Amino acid sequence: MNMYANDETWKKLQAFLPERNRISASCAPSETFNVFGGANIHIDVYNEWNGNGVTLVLFHGVGGNGRLLSFIAVPLARRGYKVICPDLPGYGYTEYEGVPSYKTWIDTGIHIVRQELQRCEKLFVLGLSAGGMLAYNIACSVQGVSGVIVTTLLDNRLKPVREYSAKNKLHARFALPLLRFMPKQMRRLKIPVKAVTNMNAIVNDGRVLSLLLQDKRGAGSSVYLGFLCSMMESVPAAEPEAFELPLLLCHPEKDRWTPERISRLFFDRIGSTKELCTLKNAGHFPIEQPGIAQLEEAVVLFINKTLKEVKL
Repeated sequence: MNMYANDETWKKLQAFLPERNRISASCAPSETFNVFGGANIHIDVYNEWNGNGVTLVLFHGVGGNGRLLSFIAVPLARRGYKVICPDLPGYGYTEYEGVPSYKTWIDTGIHIVRQELQRCEKLFVLGLSAGGMLAYNIACSVQGVSGVIVTTLLDNRLKPVREYSAKNKLHARFALPLLRFMPKQMRRLKIPVKAVTNMNAIVNDGRVLSLLLQDKRGAGSSVYLGFLCSMMESVPAAEPEAFELPLLLCHPEKDRWTPERISRLFFDRIGSTKELCTLKNAGHFPIEQPGIAQLEEAVVLFINKTLKEVKL
């Protein structure tokens, strides 16, 4: 089976990360596969035999894969947490038969989270970019999740969200609405994800951007039109006013793709305990200091606070 050992993108990315956030001999993932629903899901596992009983399951968006989440998985593993980073169908080294949909992503996440809940004491989900709303939807669908951490919360029902998610406003206003009328045969066509999204804004460092756009298992990949259609037509599993779990939004300050205000359209309506942390100087892929360090600290404080309140 193909794995990340021979993949160059994540290795080259390490040079742009603080030393604490780099994969090393002392903190590296093991790779495994999990068969579910026509997929052979590739999963990076950090600190598998952790002692604190807390597991985090991390979800990437449409420009990433599980290995690229190492920038935050590594420091969280160093803190003693078990960290799970799956490649969602269509990305990374996960193998999938057929055309995945957004529901495929949700079902895959539910499957992984339910399995991990049987192996740990407490579990949190963490989603970056489009993985944020994915983590929210999964948490709504699985009993036992302790809390949700996201870097964005994008409700694609809203016009401002669609305008920023798409490559440009013209695509958002005219091309996206046409997707729902697309013949079934066309949904099996693949198109470079950077052709339909503002992928040039995924990261603020031009050198990292060039690296990521060449990654055929992430930002440089092609996606099925059917998948994009299903994502843009998706409806949150629960309206924010009905959400009951603690939620932390760690939004990058200098996100040129999806600014904080469009995540606030959903976040501000959440009725449960919630916190907002702005990651200073960080872009959509938040690898800049001090934002990258703030993300780690905010996640740890949120977990500790949530577990303390549960005990009370």
